Amino acid sequence: MNQFSSLPTTIGAFIVVLGLIIFVHELGHFLSAKAFGMRVFIFSFGFGRRLLGFKWGETDYRLSLIPLGGYVKLEGEPDDLLSEKADGEDFMKRPRWQRLLMYLAGPAMNAVLTVAVLWVLYMVGFGEPSSLFDKPVIGGIDPEQPAAVAGLQPGDEIVAIDGKKAVSWQDVIYQTSLSPGREIEYRIRRDGRERIYKIQPETSERAELGTIGVSPLVRIQALNRDSPAEKAGLLLNDGILSVDDRPVLNAQGVSDAIQKAESRVVTLRIYRDDRMLGVSVTPRMDGGRRLIGVSVGERLVMRKHGPAGAFGAALRRTWEWTSQIIDVLRRLVTGRLSVKTMSGPIGIAKESGARAKDGPIPFFGFLAYISLNIGILNLVPLVPLDGGHIFLLLVESIARRDLSLKVKIWIANVGVVLLLALMLLVIFYADLSRLGLFRNLFK
Repeated sequence: MNQFSSLPTTIGAFIVVLGLIIFVHELGHFLSAKAFGMRVFIFSFGFGRRLLGFKWGETDYRLSLIPLGGYVKLEGEPDDLLSEKADGEDFMKRPRWQRLLMYLAGPAMNAVLTVAVLWVLYMVGFGEPSSLFDKPVIGGIDPEQPAAVAGLQPGDEIVAIDGKKAVSWQDVIYQTSLSPGREIEYRIRRDGRERIYKIQPETSERAELGTIGVSPLVRIQALNRDSPAEKAGLLLNDGILSVDDRPVLNAQGVSDAIQKAESRVVTLRIYRDDRMLGVSVTPRMDGGRRLIGVSVGERLVMRKHGPAGAFGAALRRTWEWTSQIIDVLRRLVTGRLSVKTMSGPIGIAKESGARAKDGPIPFFGFLAYISLNIGILNLVPLVPLDGGHIFLLLVESIARRDLSLKVKIWIANVGVVLLLALMLLVIFYADLSRLGLFRNLFK
């Protein structure tokens, strides 16, 4: 199947995502510059040749040919240290604290965009899989994955991973996925006793994320009145671990196991209130199928608030994402996480197209997440990025003098080389390695 099943949708979604995020970023620089009275010559939506626009005061507000973001041109801004155009006019004469805040305003606006989008989404309302917020009790285990080999069993509760408390399946998925190929410690509660298992998550071939082959409980979401299940004593929210000793990994597995049962009466192993019990059920026949009168599977938890509650939820989610992004960067820098887990422009384009097909809520949720990522990455202390300029300003503030142009050019050279190397690594090693055409080249 083509990696880009709908190329126009993918391209359009990518332009919207990246264009809006970069435009808002530059808008932050523009507004802060105007607030400090700095002379702004150009504020452009898009790059390249000017298509149309108007001049208001000293600023040319323009629409440019390539709609992937925008840019701001200030008088005297040292936007090109390598060409020695830092002539000290206007921008360079401003107090360091003003220049620092101007550079911070771009990433700050990315965070504002994230909060704003999430605020609207929480007011509109959206569903999230209930299992993500369940207590991390293992429902199914893939027999060929590390968890089964280590001896974990259905009904085990994952209490902690590498010393960090696991409150929900979100915690388990996060900690496991960021530890591919590295042995980590799982604290498991079984029959009221806790024990330690050291397990090395298997590395996903395509995304370099870890997995140990466990899944949440398959819970009963609906129970028909006077059905065989109700008569047998099954309850809503019971977790089904197995049918006639046949483990089940998902809702389809429950149905298949009941159809394949050889006896008239089937025995379901149930997880209820931190204990396991066996329940015998006699299915009834309906159209050649054996039914017990339950609906199992994933339930969506609705997230919908009023304006105040939605704003608080947006702030909490933004902070949660920020902590995770910083943690991922720390793992990348220390070599505990492969660069293949990152996404470059190809990866972002593919995901933009996929989310666009899923609908407006997944699409704008993805946009909010990428906006925060770009804002934080822009704070990395490499001079082409805002973080690099901020770093230089902080160094000059501590030293109480300006660095020489020669030193700044040397720092810029190093930053540009490192940034280009990182971009090429992400594009060629991470992005292209996920495409079927190139995958074997990067093994």
